[in-house]
Formats: sequence, structure tokens, C-alpha cells
Amino acid sequence: MTRGMAFLAVVLAASTAGAQLFPHPVTVDRLENGLTVVVAPFDSPGIVANYVCVRTGSRDEVEAGHTGFAHFFEHMMFRGTERYPADAYDRLLQSFGADNNGNTGSDRTCFTVVLPKSALAQLEDVEADRFQNLAYDVEAFQTEAHTIHGEYLTSISDPMLKILETLLPMAFTQHPYGHTVIGWLEDIDRMPEYYDFSVAFLHRYYVPDNAVLIVAGDVTRDEVLALAREKFGAWEGHRDTPEIPVEPEQTAPRSAHIDWQGAAPDWLVVGWRIPAFSTENVDAAALDVATELLFGATSDLYRRLVVEEQKLLTFDPWPTMDRDASLLALDAKLAEGVAFDEIVAELQRAIDDLAAGNVDDARVEEVKSNTRYGLPMSLETPDDVASLLAEFFAATGDPTSVEAYLQRVAEVTPQDVVRVAAAYLTAARRNVVTLSPAATAGAGEGGQP
Repeated sequence: MTRGMAFLAVVLAASTAGAQLFPHPVTVDRLENGLTVVVAPFDSPGIVANYVCVRTGSRDEVEAGHTGFAHFFEHMMFRGTERYPADAYDRLLQSFGADNNGNTGSDRTCFTVVLPKSALAQLEDVEADRFQNLAYDVEAFQTEAHTIHGEYLTSISDPMLKILETLLPMAFTQHPYGHTVIGWLEDIDRMPEYYDFSVAFLHRYYVPDNAVLIVAGDVTRDEVLALAREKFGAWEGHRDTPEIPVEPEQTAPRSAHIDWQGAAPDWLVVGWRIPAFSTENVDAAALDVATELLFGATSDLYRRLVVEEQKLLTFDPWPTMDRDASLLALDAKLAEGVAFDEIVAELQRAIDDLAAGNVDDARVEEVKSNTRYGLPMSLETPDDVASLLAEFFAATGDPTSVEAYLQRVAEVTPQDVVRVAAAYLTAARRNVVTLSPAATAGAGEGGQP
């Protein structure tokens, strides 16, 4: 979920009125095998960003005992093929001077390369080969599974992973958003036994009609399409469509407390259940405007709790653009002596006031217009452009739906903001996780799980 949050926070700052999002038209084509090819010319002489993303993340891990496999394949895709073993792949990209990486979210897994345009044709040969011919034996599979186990043990030293492992299954009792991207430890422990499952997972999801090739930078549509057809045209397979459980409506507040065995500030995360991200109506955009009004750095609540009264050390909203119904969450670290219940009450009081109709019309327009050039100005590199398009591909299946979303932002009215606050940001839809060092753990909302 977390990568999509960062981009949506930027998107919220933009409006279509008077602002051109991309410097040149973005084109979308679909090859005969189903691969989506997106070309975004950008004024970056000699530099391109190449993204290959599959629309599969932790959301697709519906089989019991098999969480973490989307993240696992982020690792495995660097294991190499017969033509380009892992060491040869690494040496080749180093010779390009390329910056390459991968990342996994709840709805997608992306493989990213920024490199000189002169090396693009050779890169597409390498990328097409690994997506069609990834090869690994049981030993390599088990080695990578043990690596992920070590990654988990390192990550769990951060209180945030424990908070997420508490918040997500509390908020999602049926839907696979109820587990983290890295997966549950007990599943990771057993992962070395699941070689055959991993091969099946690869063939179910790493297929052309579940993928997008995004090339941004010093390129043209014609040259990228020619490369895509040449290199990726023989890729075969069709996406599996697992049945994703529907999460029941939440009808009462939920809470839990974590006694943290280590040093940490008192930490609070609050999440309200909200609908799936969509550009079909104004609700997602209105929720983002409401989030900025309520919790943004220029909000009354932020000014009072962080700046004036200094009750909070940090206060960060997590806007989201997930494919299914998800959470709008806030992350706050409390100053010493401040009670969890007090902050939760302050948050809900501000929301309820907005939901009652107490909204400043001029402030709504200010949120929409003051930074309407924010998104175009944030697209400083081809990598920025490719990343943004990838996030909208994950959320909607259409990488250019960012344009429709910005139109929805422009359409938001004060009445929309009041309506979505009243409908979605209620106490009954609230999930609260509190964390404090075990020696000083205190009561509060969810003082005990």
C-alpha cells in the first residue's frame, strides 16, 4: 500500500485548471498478446526510464499459508536466465550506468531501470528475456526464501511493521489486504517448501495481459512500439483471476495496543475504512481534499497539535489509492505524557465537525488551487513520470487515468467534502493501533487488544 500513498499525496496537490500534466502526449497501445505499452516522451536528452510492472501484489495472495509470494518474485526476477545469468545481468546493467531496482505493493510489482537511451534496445532484450525465461532450481529458490526470512527479521525491529501486522488484520478480516506485503513470518518460515507453488505463481501472474511496459524520457512512440513488438511479442500466457474475498462492512470501532519490547515513542496509527480508489466518481478526490483540510500541514489540527501545543512529534496522513476498499490512515508520534485517547478524540472531533457541514468553501478552493501546478512541477525526471503512470495502472488498470482523476479533483465541491467525511470517516469505521514501550505502556483506546 505504502508506495501508492506517496504519489497520491502529490496528485492531490494538482488541478487540471490551467495546468498541463505531461509535457508531451502520453500514448497507450496494446500488443496482440495483451501487453500494454505506454510511451511518455519527456525532455531529458539521452535519458530514459523503463518500467515493467505486473498488476499483482499481496492482494493476489489468497491461498492460506502463502503470503509474501508477490514480494518473493520481486527478488526472484533478479535471479537470471540461461541467456543472462544473474551475474551477467548485473554486469551488463552496470556497464550501461543504469540504476535498476524493484518494488512490491498491495496491487503491483514493478521493475525499474533508468539508463542512457543508447542502451534501451539492449535493455529491452534483457528485460523481455527475464520476463519470459526466468529460470531457477530448488536450491536457488530456497536460498532466496532464506534471504527473505532474514529481511523479515531485520524489518520486525522497526515498530512500524508490528503496527501494520496489528492494524491490517484488524481492519481486514477477509480481504488479503489484511496481511503485509512481506507476508506473515510463519508463511515465510515455510516458504522453502513451496517451490512448485512458486513456479505456478509465476505462470499465473507474470504474463503479458497482466503487465505494462512504460518508457518515459527521450523516446518516441514508434521506436518503443517497434522494440516492444520485437522483444516482448512472443511472450505468452493469460492472467489468472483469483476470487478476492469481499471484506464485510465495518460497523463498530476496533482497537488494539502493542507493548513494544524496546525503545520507541508512544505511537498511534488510526485508519478509517474507505472505498476502493476510482476515477469514475468524485469520492476518491473528495476524500483527498478532506484529508488535506483535516490533517494537512496547513490544517487547524496540525497547527494546534504539532506547532502550538506540541502534543504530537509527528503527524502524517497516508492517502491511498488501492484497487479495493482500503484505509485512510494517520500516523502520529506523541509527546511525553499525552494520552492516546485524547488524540483519537481530537481527530474524530475534527472529522465530525466537518461532517456536520462546518466547511470553509474558500479553504476547499484553496486546497484545490494553491498547488494546482504541484503535480506537473513534481515531474522532474523520466523516473517520476514512469512511477506515476505505474501507480495509476495498478489502481485502475489504465495508466493514463491520472488525467481523469485530476478532473475529479477539479469537480470537488464543499458539499462533496462534507458528504464523504460523513459517510466514510466515522467512528464506526475507525481502526486504532497504539504502541508504547512495555515499561510505560498505559491504558487508552485499545489499552488491551
